[in-house]
Amino acid sequence: MATLPATTQGAEASPIVSAHTRPTARWYQLREKATPYLLIAPLIALILLFIYWPLVYQTYLSFFDWNFVRPDMTWVGLDNYTRLADDPRFIRSLDGTWKYFVTLIPIQVFVPLGIAMLLWPIRKSKAQRGYQLMLFSPTVIAYSVGAFLWLWIFNPYYGVLNKVLEVFGIDAIKWLSDRDYAIWAIIIVATWKTLGFHLLLYMAALEAVPNDVVEAAQLDGASNWQIMRSIRFPLISPTFFFIMVTTVISVNDDVFGAINVMTEGGPFESTTNIIYYLYQQGFEYFQIGSAAALSVLLFIATLFLTWIQFRFGERHVHYG
Repeated sequence: MATLPATTQGAEASPIVSAHTRPTARWYQLREKATPYLLIAPLIALILLFIYWPLVYQTYLSFFDWNFVRPDMTWVGLDNYTRLADDPRFIRSLDGTWKYFVTLIPIQVFVPLGIAMLLWPIRKSKAQRGYQLMLFSPTVIAYSVGAFLWLWIFNPYYGVLNKVLEVFGIDAIKWLSDRDYAIWAIIIVATWKTLGFHLLLYMAALEAVPNDVVEAAQLDGASNWQIMRSIRFPLISPTFFFIMVTTVISVNDDVFGAINVMTEGGPFESTTNIIYYLYQQGFEYFQIGSAAALSVLLFIATLFLTWIQFRFGERHVHYG
């Protein structure tokens, strides 16, 4: 009889414990579901703030005439878009953009691949490490610093490049003041700056090719060219495709630093491109509406070119 009160107490206490347990369980379930979203919320906020909001705002600005200083903006509709075709500087920038496009894309994509193929047979030697260091070091140098270095190299009177050409009996070339040579000087600097990074990506991709597949092909009598064409290149095609896509997107951005420091678009706007024209419109002439309209067009063109590559190029990529 003495134990009845204790039993009664336990029976009465169990509903109380159960009532407190249910909210706690719900809280844990809610926390488990919300935790991933809370973890990525800062990143999403940064993306919205620094990527998508500027895109929306520049689209808004493209419909106004504004000089970046006065508080009032004048609505002009599509005039900022239609006036571009009437600007001769814009037409010349398109010509320069096309020249950089058709020249630098093959150089930045295929030349590092060829050098990687040449360095691959000596991958275990110390010389290969030295070559990699020598070719990759320009990547970590600031563009402005590298451009000033090339200003000295291209100097028509005491530059190193002309001194080397004199040894072979070639007259001194005015690299940065002759419109026939200035654009090639910019192309040389842009290649020098990006070559090492693409080379490093190709070397890493070649390192990931399984040796047993290559050895099996060698046992079957495949030549080095057959192995490269039928085994190595298909297996590194994801890296090749990545470099191709990123180069198409950034090729005209890559030359901006060299143009800004070395030629400022000259001589006679022979080295300008669409990015430098946009910079001049926005930050030298303060035609913010025109610059914003050009930014929108560039964004659409970049999306289209990227879609073309994924639509027709990715089908030839071998993943895994």
